[in-house]
Amino acid sequence: MSEQYSSSRRKFIQGAGLIGGTSLLSSPQVFSNGSSGSNTAKNLIFLVADGMGVGSLALANHWKLRHYGEPLEWMQLLEKNNVHRSLQDTASASSPVTDSAAAGSAWGSGERVNNGCINYSIQGDALVPLMQYAKQAGKSTGLVSTCRITHATPASFAANVLDRDLEATIANQYLEREVDLLMGGGLEYFITEGRNLCSEFKRRGYSFVTDQVGLSNLTDTRRILGLFADSHLPYAIDRKNDSAFAQIPSLATMFKAALHPLSENENGFVLQVEAGRIDHAGHANDPAAILHELLEFDNCIPIALDFLKSNPDTLVIVTTDHGTGGCQLNGVGKRYNGSGSALDRINNFRGSFESIERIYKKTGKFSRVHFNSICDLGITKAQELEIVEKMLAGSDYMTSVIADAIAAELYQETGVGWTSHDHTSELVELAAVGRGAEHFPNLLKNYEVNGIVRNILRI
Repeated sequence: MSEQYSSSRRKFIQGAGLIGGTSLLSSPQVFSNGSSGSNTAKNLIFLVADGMGVGSLALANHWKLRHYGEPLEWMQLLEKNNVHRSLQDTASASSPVTDSAAAGSAWGSGERVNNGCINYSIQGDALVPLMQYAKQAGKSTGLVSTCRITHATPASFAANVLDRDLEATIANQYLEREVDLLMGGGLEYFITEGRNLCSEFKRRGYSFVTDQVGLSNLTDTRRILGLFADSHLPYAIDRKNDSAFAQIPSLATMFKAALHPLSENENGFVLQVEAGRIDHAGHANDPAAILHELLEFDNCIPIALDFLKSNPDTLVIVTTDHGTGGCQLNGVGKRYNGSGSALDRINNFRGSFESIERIYKKTGKFSRVHFNSICDLGITKAQELEIVEKMLAGSDYMTSVIADAIAAELYQETGVGWTSHDHTSELVELAAVGRGAEHFPNLLKNYEVNGIVRNILRI
């Protein structure tokens, strides 16, 4: 047992008044599957806004206040008396700035690991992921994401790989470990050369769907594999404005579809729901994409709270694994009184930077006329040439190239600024509500979440 995991177990046990010291830390009664009481939860709903810093949270909150006259569901959640709010230190074993693999593994295994690893200790030992404990306790397990379902954050609850890029291996581990429900993108890692994992999942009793109609028409929901894109799902803003994506379900739709089958297990369930593309929008410095991703994630919070109301033996966690990009709404105009109207200009965006990249990859051309029709910024011929030149030079991410070329215009028009295209070391938000939420301290390290959750679930 690692010192890190012991620390979080100890905090819970002492806080719950179960023991006066540390003599019973490894006692079987602490993790007795049959235990009950006010500190024990049957279900865990773990909502992750991947890559969300406090700046992007504030951006979305100000936007909603201006356009709907009410704060985000996240802000309304924090106003409730029974909600426990924590600041979370997100460092990994190898760096003050984590990646999603290490951050998710801290939650998933109770230890800090090196960036790039999923549930492997710094000594190279495989660690038991949270969902393996849940399965041993007879619980159902589910992963839902707007990213590839084999991406680092969902994988961190169920898989073990030394390199997060081994996504085909992760897909195979989901099959071997019988994760009951999988919804998101990533079809390319389930159908590889010489192997069709989708067929193997179906032979194991999974219902396999690839679009909204298929998901809505499911009759056998005992086990579900829903893969709605070859890679990541398109951004929410693109799904809203491009009819080609009409059959791709939203995060809230997938979440609702996951709750019913998982909740039929009398032993409960563990479900992670990830808005993974918030992180990608931060990397791209795309203000419209990050806003719409956060608004979509926010729609999941009342779904979780409604379920909690009917199922009070549930713990709901709403959090993020790290910040990305350093997104901030900044002061604009005299005495900063132009910041609100600058924020409103994001409403004129009809797509993400990625939507422009898709057309470039399809046609081999970048047109400022098309760009200006999507983003309403009026970039110049010189900026068009700069973007094309960098793409021809072999830049990996056109979205970052676009953001860098028009950074001044973006800031001037929207008031949104960025510190980088990378992750940050900032402390991030965690809110817990429901059974056992009171055991989350005001400040905690990411790996401590695992021990607290396992003790509340008694797994």
